[in-house]
Amino acid sequence: MAKVPRNFRLLEELEKGEKGLGAEACSYGLDNPEDLLMSDWNGTILGPPHSVHENRIYSVKMHCGDQYPDKPPTIQFVSMVNLPCVNQRNGMVDPTQLPCLANWKRENTMETILIELRRYMASSQCFALYRALLRETPHVPLPAEVREAWQPVADPLRHLLRRSFRRNRADTSPRLVYPALAAGYRALALLKNAAQRDASSPPSSSSSAHAAVLRLLASRQAERRRSLAAKDAHPPYSRNPPKPSSAPREGTRPLLRRIGPSEYETPHRPLPSSALGGTGRRRVPHVDMAGDFAFLRLTKPQPALLSRILTQKIRRRQRRFEAAKAMGEEGVADAELEDEWERSVRKLSESGGRWRREWERTAGEMRGRRGGVVPETGEPTYREELWRSGVQYVHDQLTREREDQVARARALRDLVVRERELAQKEKAERRAERRRRWEEKMKAMGAEIPSDTDKGSQTSKATF
Repeated sequence: MAKVPRNFRLLEELEKGEKGLGAEACSYGLDNPEDLLMSDWNGTILGPPHSVHENRIYSVKMHCGDQYPDKPPTIQFVSMVNLPCVNQRNGMVDPTQLPCLANWKRENTMETILIELRRYMASSQCFALYRALLRETPHVPLPAEVREAWQPVADPLRHLLRRSFRRNRADTSPRLVYPALAAGYRALALLKNAAQRDASSPPSSSSSAHAAVLRLLASRQAERRRSLAAKDAHPPYSRNPPKPSSAPREGTRPLLRRIGPSEYETPHRPLPSSALGGTGRRRVPHVDMAGDFAFLRLTKPQPALLSRILTQKIRRRQRRFEAAKAMGEEGVADAELEDEWERSVRKLSESGGRWRREWERTAGEMRGRRGGVVPETGEPTYREELWRSGVQYVHDQLTREREDQVARARALRDLVVRERELAQKEKAERRAERRRRWEEKMKAMGAEIPSDTDKGSQTSKATF
């Protein structure tokens, strides 16, 4: 890969800086316009908002050596600034503490450094809060049983603080940073109130702040136990659930059972009325189709397992269709050419110098040949083998699958018919039971119960 020379790279950055094509929060340019080597540069950084550097402009000097951009430039602050990566005596930036300088890449530019410094200004407040929290954790007394429950973690408070900052270190949006800082300062005040400064004084275990710290540790400990239990249940990736599988589940009974080549039965359905849950009324299922595959729709919404199985079946059938089409359109033609070549080579080896006439005659014969065997050896031709072991085999699989689906659909249809008959029978039984209860109630009240014949005659009179 070709590398851009140093001067070309600096000219490109100079043009970008003079035209203001970079970030608006920083700018840079040559310190001396007559410097032919373009070594010394000036830069300005606008302080990030909502921080101690807001509404301030900082000036920096950058020196690009002879090995730039393979080596990073040296950065020196002209303005006074309080940053952990800046030497307070001479303003030099320590390259080991700034990530873009410590992990320098040839693709980085001076604009990259200025933007990283501005981001570092915004994060310095977070570093100060982080160090203050870590200084307070050793002064909070913890009972022995709490420390034993957090083994092998030596200091649970320090562990939780580090994990929280590590989890939120990529947040740069003010919408996320400001609430996190506010929560951090509240935690700092809580730790200061719960701390025991003097070892001779009694522990402040009775204070509300210390009790709040213990409640926090107890809740995090319960969360830790759940996480470890999930890790033991699904190793080695505790956060990822097990992959869905279409294999038969334990304790389930198949809906269909094969009793013949193209015959199925439903041994466990229809269910008896005593086994119906809910209201006890039978809900008649219906047969549905998805890509020529029949299935019984029992409930809504459709279960995810059923959707996954149907998708697998449809994709497998589509792959078989595509394989048969590819072998029929391209594979057969290639096999015929291979047969022509084998025939021609065999004839040429037998005829000696009469190769052209024999080749033309053999080619004409093979163009008219479709399948069969080689007369000399009795072996099947390439085309016949491909057609029999490839195209015909896939077609047979599709045919068997189609016949199997027809048999399944027939068994499901018979099941729906039986379910409907049982539903009508149970409906009539419920109606008769309601009639019986009503008659008993009327007899208890001493009222006259009309017979079915009287009801029919009254209905006929009302009709006429």
